[in-house]
Amino acid sequence: MFYFSLAIIIAFMFVHIFTNYIKFLDRKPKDRLMSFVSGGSIAYVFLHLVPELTHYQKVAEIAQLPSWIEKLEYSTYLLTLAGIAFFYGINQLNEKSRAKNEREENISQPSTYVFALEIFGFALYNILIGYLLVDLSGDKIPDYIIYFVVFSFHFVANNRVLHLTHEDLYTNIGRWVLAVSVLIGWLLYHLTDTTDLNIAFFSAFLTGGIILNILNDELPAEKNSSYPSFIAGIVFITVLLQFIL
Repeated sequence: MFYFSLAIIIAFMFVHIFTNYIKFLDRKPKDRLMSFVSGGSIAYVFLHLVPELTHYQKVAEIAQLPSWIEKLEYSTYLLTLAGIAFFYGINQLNEKSRAKNEREENISQPSTYVFALEIFGFALYNILIGYLLVDLSGDKIPDYIIYFVVFSFHFVANNRVLHLTHEDLYTNIGRWVLAVSVLIGWLLYHLTDTTDLNIAFFSAFLTGGIILNILNDELPAEKNSSYPSFIAGIVFITVLLQFIL
């Protein structure tokens, strides 16, 4: 699966680089598409990633950890909350910076500092997705395909928000950083010693980030959402997961 997983990573990189050129996303049907993607992403998170937290907690409980960590209850769940808090904090800084610049300078973009922080956050996010590809997909090609479908659409949704928010900064710098970060994560998995504890903690943190980003960026505004498409996305990924899990 080495070369197949590399092909998935390269495909992820192309998604990041070329999202700006997907003209379909500028048309009306994008609302139905994004609702479908949101439903599918939520189904994947709650039927595949969240149930794994129980396993990750057991891994953490039998690992040799510092005493202060061992005293914590549900350490992996706390990391999931940390992932939610981390990306929510970045989102809040973004919104406050945009409001400040619009109020004081009549500029709709957040500051360059906030852009750098947001790209750093999503680069970390992408590193984890690249790092966890092999472990979360196992040795089944259908698992890799579902992983690619779910996260490529997830990337498209995030990238569109980043592009609309930061415009040229994202086009000239951000998308390239995000594309390379997925590859870095995959390389780290193959070039470093990977333990069950690493997988447990990284997956828990990533799960929190995914939940926050889906709810924050992918779910369309109420007036633009398509409930039937949202339900169709949930059903589609749910059925696929039932066949392969």
